[in-house]
Parts: sequence; structure tokens; C-alpha cells
Amino acid sequence: MHKLLKKQIKELIPQDADLNLLAPFLQEIEKTYCSSEGELQDLKHQLHNTSNQLSERFQQLTYHLAQTEITKRELEHSISLLNATLNATYDGIVVFDEDGNPVTWNEMFLSMFSLELGKNSPDNRQIIKNKLSTIMRNQDEFDQLWEFNKTYLDQPSYAVLSTKDGRFIECNTNPRYHHDRNVGRVWSFCDITEIRIREQQAIHKNYHDDLTRLPNRALIYDRINHAIQTGSEDDEEHAILFIGLDGFKYINDTLGLEMGDNLLMEVAKRLQSDIPPRSTLARYGGDEFILFLENIRSSFEVSLAAENIRQIIEKPFEIKNQTLHLTTSVGIALFPADGSDAETLIRKADMAMYHAKNKGRNNVQFFARELELLTSHRMNIRNNLKRAIDNREFYLLYQPKVDLRTGHTIGVEALIRWKKSTGQIISPMDFIPAAEENGFITEIGNWVLEEACRQLSQWSSFNRKAFHVAVNISGQHFQKNQILHTVEDLISQYKVAPASLEIEITESVIMNDMDETILTLQALRKMGINASVDDFGTGYSSLNYLKRLPVSTLKIDKIFVDDIAKSRRDLALVDTMISLAHHLNMTTVAEGVESRETLDLLSQLGCDIGQGYYFSQPVSAEEITRLLTQDVSSETV
Repeated sequence: MHKLLKKQIKELIPQDADLNLLAPFLQEIEKTYCSSEGELQDLKHQLHNTSNQLSERFQQLTYHLAQTEITKRELEHSISLLNATLNATYDGIVVFDEDGNPVTWNEMFLSMFSLELGKNSPDNRQIIKNKLSTIMRNQDEFDQLWEFNKTYLDQPSYAVLSTKDGRFIECNTNPRYHHDRNVGRVWSFCDITEIRIREQQAIHKNYHDDLTRLPNRALIYDRINHAIQTGSEDDEEHAILFIGLDGFKYINDTLGLEMGDNLLMEVAKRLQSDIPPRSTLARYGGDEFILFLENIRSSFEVSLAAENIRQIIEKPFEIKNQTLHLTTSVGIALFPADGSDAETLIRKADMAMYHAKNKGRNNVQFFARELELLTSHRMNIRNNLKRAIDNREFYLLYQPKVDLRTGHTIGVEALIRWKKSTGQIISPMDFIPAAEENGFITEIGNWVLEEACRQLSQWSSFNRKAFHVAVNISGQHFQKNQILHTVEDLISQYKVAPASLEIEITESVIMNDMDETILTLQALRKMGINASVDDFGTGYSSLNYLKRLPVSTLKIDKIFVDDIAKSRRDLALVDTMISLAHHLNMTTVAEGVESRETLDLLSQLGCDIGQGYYFSQPVSAEEITRLLTQDVSSETV
């Protein structure tokens, strides 16, 4: 019975069941003898259920083991992906737990701070913690950031830290949560040293001149306003010296931009090496500089500084084996007397500088109220010039020129006038300089030439005698290459004899660029057009240029003619000019003839032509037409 029972029990046990697990149960059965067949059946049933339960449990364990393996592989993949991500970023990353201990980090963090850690060393976390407390130059700043992160665990924070080796490290920290509980922080470090350097370079570039490396216009404005706003005493005074180089444009135009740039750099070095304490030198633009003097004791101190600048610039410059000469005009404005902000002070110093240029250059002028009134007047003229051109508000008057031997009118000088629509007459002394400063002079000059040629064509239609019209050409207009083409086109268009048109230029135009002037005059002469030197005696009056110039006429300025009846010296000067011109085969014209006595003296000296109020003031074209018509009628009779 025992053997049979044991056999039947074994048959009930699944082949894949673990018999070791059933051993205690089988032993209990052996101890307790099954006394009846019913009990045996019950026992079989119990064993069957137990077997099913064990089989089901075994299957569950097998499934969970497989899931655990999958989860393990997925976790390993996630960790690998996380490490790859951390190590691929350019930021250094380190993660801390709630106690401030490092949990994990990436390779960039170790590289950024030159950390060498042992493989799986338990000391690594302490090495990182100690390193972070010593790598920052500004320990207080780092300590504040560290304490903030410990105190405000749920808030992000940011700082830019500087290291002992001169780098700038941008640091961001954010809280780390797990199941809504703060379990530490994530720190990210980014090296922004190159960005900071570029920012500093950009700031320097924005506030400094590329050529001279001096502070530029923006920075000098800022420093002046800062000094004014932060002044500690009510009686604090400052000075702005506006420095304009005389003669730089000529050097730049004739020797080239490279030579001009080299000269500006040398000027900047020379000025910078000898500026007073508590001052800033800036390049304002072009050939203009500004010297800002803070906390001056007196205007005499400013005058000495300005005079020193003038003397510094007067010394010759040696650049590329060439000796160059410059002078400077300096305008001065004072705070608070002349203004309360940088813009106003610089503008007034600029006015004073131009006043210094107008007074002959190479001198120093302080701002005065009258300069502002004059500038305002010129500004109004400047604003109206373009409108005057468009509205044809300009017109020409003609002053006769008389042959002193025959008494006949042999020509006229065309003189421009401006009559505004309001009826106001603007003097050429006012609008011609404004036109030159603002680039309108060429357009105005071309209009004068065309109007003179048009009128000359009308007169030539009935007047067969030699008759010419003289036109004054400004320096800027004459130096334009288009002047030759303009004259040639107008002569062709209005069919006037070239010899009937005369171009007048001043000595300053000649001396500005002697070689180019000679070439232009030679081209005009080849076209058959005569040229004359206007206002002779008031400029350079160099015998050297007279012998070289292809001109046919010298016009003696009115200042010498006015007093020849009273001054033996003036009489001698005019006599010399006439004799000189005749020896050079030139015709002489005396301007400003206003009395019979003056006329007689000029005739005795052998002057060829007279012009002035004694003969006629400037008159309209209609008056000249009437005069010429009368001459033609008298000849016919």
C-alpha cells in the first residue's frame, strides 16, 4: 500500500516541478498512513492543486525574471544615453544631492576645471566639492551663490564667476525633484571667456577711433556729460577745446589717403603725449580732435593748453621720407558759462574753431555769443540756398569795364545777386561761403556761367565790337574736373566766341594746387578763353606763380586803388603792379575807381582798364543792352 501510494503521488507531480520543494510534504505523507481510499483521493486532489499552483507561480517567476532582464538592459541603455548626452554638451554638468554632495558629473566639467579623478574612487566626490570652493577668484561671490543654493533649494540661480586663470564662467543652477521632493540641484558651467573678450572688444570699438585708437565722438560726449553730472562742487569748471587741422585736406588730396591717415596717427600720438592731467583727447572725426579739460582753475590755464597744442602741431612731421607742415585752429567753450551739456559745449567750441579759421587760421578763439548769432544767420542761409536754386531766386548784375585810353566799355563783370521771394536781398559775402561749405557752389557757378553765356550770345547778335564777360569762379568749382567740359559745352550751345568769355580766379585758388591750376588754365587758353587773377595783391602775390601762369590779366584790388590820391605808398604799389603786369605781357584792370582824380592817376600810370562806381555801379542786363545799342547807333551815325 505504501509503495503504491508513493508511486501514485509521483505520477501526480509535474515533471518540471522541484522535488526538493515537495520533500517535506512527502515525508509527512509517509509518516501519516492513508487509511482509506477516500483519503487517498483527497490527497491526490490536493496534490494536483498544489502542482498547478506551483506551475503557475513558476511561470510568473520566469516572466518577471525576463522583464527584470529587459528593464536592466533598458536602464543600462538609458544610463549610457544620459552619459553620452552629458559628455556631448559643451557645458560642464555636475549634480548634487540635498546635502550638497556631488552625485554625477560629465567629462566637460572635469576638463573645464582640470580635474583628474581616480576610477571609481570613493574620494572623487570630495575632490569635486573641494575644487569648486577653490577655483573661483572671487571667493565671496562664489560663497554667496553656494549659500543661496543651500538656502533656497526650490529656486534657480545664476552668476558669472571668474577663475584664477582669467576665465569667465557662466553658472546656472536649478533644483532637482523626485516624486515632488527636492533631492538636490543640477549645476551647469559654461566658459564665456571668448564671448566676454569679444564684448569688450566691441565696446572698445564702439567708443574708440579705429585709426588713432583715441576715444571717439560717443565716448567724449559720455565723459563730458559724466563729469558735469557727477561734479561735486557748484563752482566746478571744465573746458572743451575743438582742434581743427589747417592744411590737412590739401595734403590728403595731393599725397593720398594713406599719407593722410599716417599724418593723422602722428598728430594723435603727438597730442596724446603732451596733454595736461585730468584731460581726455578724442578724435571727433576727419581732421578734427577734441581735448576735454576737467576741473580747470582759470581760463588762462585753458589758453596755455590751447597755445601748447598750436605749437605742437607747428613742428614739422616726418612721414615716409617727406616733411609735412600743419597748423591748427582751436576753438574753446567753457562749462558752465557756455553750456550745461556736451552737445551744446562741443557745438559752441566748433563755432569758435571756425571763427579761428576765418581769422586767418593758426590761432585760438574762445566762444562768444556773437558767433552763435552769426552761425544762426548762416544756417538760415544754408537752409534757403537749395530753395533759391530751385526757385530761380538768383540773378546777375553786370558792372562795366572801361578802356582808360578810349573811354569805351569793352566788357563787363558778371556779379551774382540773391533776392528772396520776400524781397530780401542776401549779400554774396553771406551766401557764397555758405554755398561753398554745403556743396552748392558748383551748381551755382554753373548757373552763372550759363546765364552769362546766354546773355553774351544776345549781345553778340547786334554788337560786332570786341566785348567780353568776366565770370568769377570759386576755388571749389575751379578745382572740379568738370569745369572744362562745362565751359566747352556752354560755348558750343550758345555759339559765343571763346575770347569773349573771361574766367576770374583768386590767388588763393592758384596757390591751393599750383600744378593742377596751371594745367586747367592751359586747357582754357587752348580753347581760346582768357583768364585773369582777381584781387591781385591781397593774397600770396608770388612772382614765381606769375611767371608760370597762363593768364592774360591782373586785377588790382580796390584796397590799393582807394587811396592812391592820398598815399604815396599805395600809389607806388599800384605803379609797381602795373609795371610788373606789362613786363609780363598782361593787361591791368583797376577795381574800385570812384573819382576823377583816381582815374587820372591810373591813366598816368598806364593802367589799361578801369572798373568802379565812377563809371557805373553793377546794373541789369537791360541797362548793358541799352548801353551797347547806343554805341552801335552812334557808330552808324
